[in-house]
Amino acid sequence: MSRNGRSLARRIDSLRIRIDTLSSLRKLVDLPPESDIAERQWSVITSELNLVEARLLSRLKKVAREHLPHANDLGARRQLNGLLGALELQLSNTFTFFDTYMDVLTQRHTRELGGLLAGCDVLAWDGISKDHPALAIVERPLVYCDRGFGASTLREGVRLPGRAFNPIPLIQIPYSRLKEKYNLTSILHEVGHEAMVRLGLVKTLPHAFRSALAKAGAPATMSDLFALWSSEIGPDFWTFCASGIAEAGAIREILALPPNHCFKVSWTDPHPPPYLRVLLSFEWCRQVWGSGLWNEWEKEWLELYPLERAPAESLEIIKRAKQYLPLVSRVLLHGRFRALSGKAIPDLFNLAALAPSELQRIARSAESGALNLTGLPPSAHLAVFRLLREQGRLKEESIDATMTKWLLRLGKKRQGRH
Repeated sequence: MSRNGRSLARRIDSLRIRIDTLSSLRKLVDLPPESDIAERQWSVITSELNLVEARLLSRLKKVAREHLPHANDLGARRQLNGLLGALELQLSNTFTFFDTYMDVLTQRHTRELGGLLAGCDVLAWDGISKDHPALAIVERPLVYCDRGFGASTLREGVRLPGRAFNPIPLIQIPYSRLKEKYNLTSILHEVGHEAMVRLGLVKTLPHAFRSALAKAGAPATMSDLFALWSSEIGPDFWTFCASGIAEAGAIREILALPPNHCFKVSWTDPHPPPYLRVLLSFEWCRQVWGSGLWNEWEKEWLELYPLERAPAESLEIIKRAKQYLPLVSRVLLHGRFRALSGKAIPDLFNLAALAPSELQRIARSAESGALNLTGLPPSAHLAVFRLLREQGRLKEESIDATMTKWLLRLGKKRQGRH
């Protein structure tokens, strides 16, 4: 073989070694048992990496077998060089998948952070683990920290660079959420996105809003806007069904932004103006439980964001949309969907466990120094902590310390995971 041929052969060997790395993620991450993820989670991650690795190795071997024997020929060398270059690019794209999970999982080597994220995993799983066939096949989500203002999700099954598919729902939260754990409802909102897609509600909710608004004589602009906003209203409502007043309390804090943000109306952004989004959460509380803490929240919200501070181009739209919040809320609370076998969205949850009277009873147990959350699903725990905070039963530092212990205990329960 010529010198140039040997150079190409070395490139092939180098590619093979790097491709082989794809299946070594678990060994490289080497998580200790107390911070490790579930065996099932490792299985689906490594299966996808093995599949991509096998595909790349097969292509590399085919290229080498067909072209390397003719490496003395300049034309063959040029063709082989181009094919190896294409494989380099494909491998680089594939390592985006590998690197993503490397970044997500190595965070768990930090003892406390690893334990807190494990607890967040339990919270995420509780938020999506509902009695419906479409949700029974969802893999257990993984939560990780990253920069940014809000949370986000990379849904299961989304295609990644390098022809790979994301095998597990990944939920990113800002690290600051772990210092305000009562606002971890962000995790439930993100799994709500996954649930909306899996249940087909991301397609049917816009139609349900349009139909109800049309019957009420709403202008077409209102139908268009609420249909657009449904992709974010749906996950907000999913969070409410899972955590009750915790959702309303958190969203009012997270979205307490400057007025120019709160009143902004966009015809392309699926997020409703924060002003309306917060009021919608209060409306859900009112329609389910009547008067309560949310009335005080709403009064304060309206005082902080008087409509006269809205820009002229948004004012009339916001005033009109505000009138339809009760109607949209009734659609969410009582609308029955074919995808749910004729049931309503709240039928997947236990709203009775989130009733303020029940939360009050549990919150009083904190006075004895031992908060009793037995029998309450993890997502509902957030409602108890929100109530404790609002009632001033615990100082901010005490709430954080209590919730840290709580979240770490949730993480330890993963030892019974599948």
